[in-house]
Amino acid sequence: MDIENEQTKRLNENNMKNLNENIDDVFTENFANNDLNKIDEVPMTSDYQDKNDEENAKNDLENSKKSLGKMVKRFRRRMFVSFVAVALIAALIGGGIVAGIMAYTNLGQKTQVINRYLPLSSNNSNANLITNIAKIVSPSVVGIDTSVSYSNGFRSAFVSEGSGSGIIIDSQGYIVTNYHVIEGASTITVSLSDGRKFSAQLIGKDSKTDLAVLKINATNLTAAKLGDSSKLEVGDLAVAIGNPLGESFAGTVTSGIISGLNRNLQSDYGAVNLIQTDAAINPGNSGGPLVNSNAEVIGITSVKLTSTDSSDTQDQFGMFHSQGTLVEGMGFAIPINEAKPIIDELIKHGYVERPMMGVSVQEVTQQDAAQYNIPVGLYIAQVQQGSGADEAGLQAGDVITAVDGTKVQTFDALQSIISKHKVGDTITVTFWRNGKTLSTKVKLMSSSNAQ
Repeated sequence: MDIENEQTKRLNENNMKNLNENIDDVFTENFANNDLNKIDEVPMTSDYQDKNDEENAKNDLENSKKSLGKMVKRFRRRMFVSFVAVALIAALIGGGIVAGIMAYTNLGQKTQVINRYLPLSSNNSNANLITNIAKIVSPSVVGIDTSVSYSNGFRSAFVSEGSGSGIIIDSQGYIVTNYHVIEGASTITVSLSDGRKFSAQLIGKDSKTDLAVLKINATNLTAAKLGDSSKLEVGDLAVAIGNPLGESFAGTVTSGIISGLNRNLQSDYGAVNLIQTDAAINPGNSGGPLVNSNAEVIGITSVKLTSTDSSDTQDQFGMFHSQGTLVEGMGFAIPINEAKPIIDELIKHGYVERPMMGVSVQEVTQQDAAQYNIPVGLYIAQVQQGSGADEAGLQAGDVITAVDGTKVQTFDALQSIISKHKVGDTITVTFWRNGKTLSTKVKLMSSSNAQ
């Protein structure tokens, strides 16, 4: 490249030298053949012999030469500017061609880059999208530490029980987390992202949906923006923020995609509908946010499935307990659209009001039915005093076989029918007692009566 530049430099210098020589030759020749000859041909008669006239002629000649010199210089400057302009245009054209070739050459490489987090706004890029999400959401994520009271008969003390995460949902200090994070806790401590710590009050809890609401008395709180989980699609960006393994790793940010929707799983608290993601979720992330590309909370992280062996403590849903398959990248979150009404109920009442019969039941399988000579259905183990079931005359030992004309053989089937009703509605219960099939009307009571 240095040799080429030196050759180009010499070529330009030679071109400029030849250009100047040509210009000098042209104008010298024109001047010699025309203007100077004309001046020499002026007749020198006696009328012009006096020195004044001679001086005037010399002055005219000198002025003519000076004017001509100025013309030559102006012409040289114009030619030089034109030459430079042509050179610049040529360079631009050449550069444009090169740039076009480079763009075309790199086009194949660009098509090989797969943008995992499409669609993105024009103001964002893959390089800073997750960074910006973390900056926006992290101030709304808190750490939650719990302890239980312990006594040995002589003295009592609080013993650390566990830790989790939570989301500030209101500037007044309301925080949502998982029920299993605070279950059985005697004291609850909330740690903010700015380092402040506060004792938290339990406002309400709902074991069925694994949700709980806490409140702290703090100022300058940043509430997270809640999104719309119904708009999620498989493949969308998913960012999880929380405190895996406790305070030492507070504010950990992991990213992935939405791996699945409407995952109906069975938990210790009943059937739940969850979002599946491959974003890394570990113990301590529970209760933290799952966020979309707009930095909106679209889920509350709940559990990570690492093994289908029932002895694995990470399989909190008890899925595939008969197998022992190791799995990875299967995290779950409660959809925010399902959590919102629960959160509102917990803030308003401290509990979630649901219709219920007021009975405790046990499933009767085909094998049980054959062994005890009773029908397949739901065996009533206990009837709550004063409940709708009690007032309707149901008793312990009865076997519920149908509700509103639909056979019920599992607890989930019974709950599915009841959940379609409101508190105060009446359902028709068909049951078996001492070899006879009977029916009765049961008025559904509020679950608050069982709190």
